[in-house]
Amino acid sequence: MREDNAIYLYCLARAESIPVIDDLARQGLRGVDERYPVSSLEHDDLVAVIGEATLGEFHEENLRTLDWVGPRAWRHEQVVEMVMRVSPVLPVKFGTIFRSRTNLAALLSRHAETISCGLEELRGKTEWTVKGYLDEELARLRISAENPAISSRLAQLPSTPGARYLAQKRVDALSETELHAWTDRAKRAAYGALTAAASNATELNLPPHFEGGEPMVFHLGFLVAAAGMRDFCLKLDGQRRLYGEHGLRLELQGPWPPHHFCTTLAP
Repeated sequence: MREDNAIYLYCLARAESIPVIDDLARQGLRGVDERYPVSSLEHDDLVAVIGEATLGEFHEENLRTLDWVGPRAWRHEQVVEMVMRVSPVLPVKFGTIFRSRTNLAALLSRHAETISCGLEELRGKTEWTVKGYLDEELARLRISAENPAISSRLAQLPSTPGARYLAQKRVDALSETELHAWTDRAKRAAYGALTAAASNATELNLPPHFEGGEPMVFHLGFLVAAAGMRDFCLKLDGQRRLYGEHGLRLELQGPWPPHHFCTTLAP
């Protein structure tokens, strides 16, 4: 390893993944820093999937620049997904760096039992996300038609322009309140139904809203065992049928490495 380089960590896995990692290295698989191949560091039955990286490149300005982070984060994820095909993995955050193999080996030794238990807990399971997108115009129409208070007020709007305008504004405010309440109920119902078919679940942050498309109104994460995937999909289909006529579209994405269901290790 070059003197000014550091050890870049992709994920932790079982030793059963070492032949695959070695084969990928022979094929020239490059990681976050394309100059260096992916390799491994063993500790008993555990393996850290690693590569070299130039420490000086991971400075604040680069880490805030999408053009620099984007392709490297993508390569990071590709390495983790390749290892995930043959072993349970504990993925780590992009940009996790150790000064030396010795420092990383010390962490593996210190947390070996926790890592081992975490990997076994994740064996045969993958992360899936469910995103809820809402056609707000359709949802407002359906909710207004089904809500007696809103439909009654709409039927009794005054005929005079000024009074009608004020009454319509009050109806619109009531409709908006009910829309948010309905969306929250739908989210909680979908979360509960899908959690019943998952090993674990969590509510994820919404990404920034971009103009022009359906707004994402919720973002849910699930850890699902391979044996439970059919039941999970059946429950998802049920939720789609239940809410689709109101303009709520549920999008399933995955499988992903279990980023949101990993054991946290102290430094």
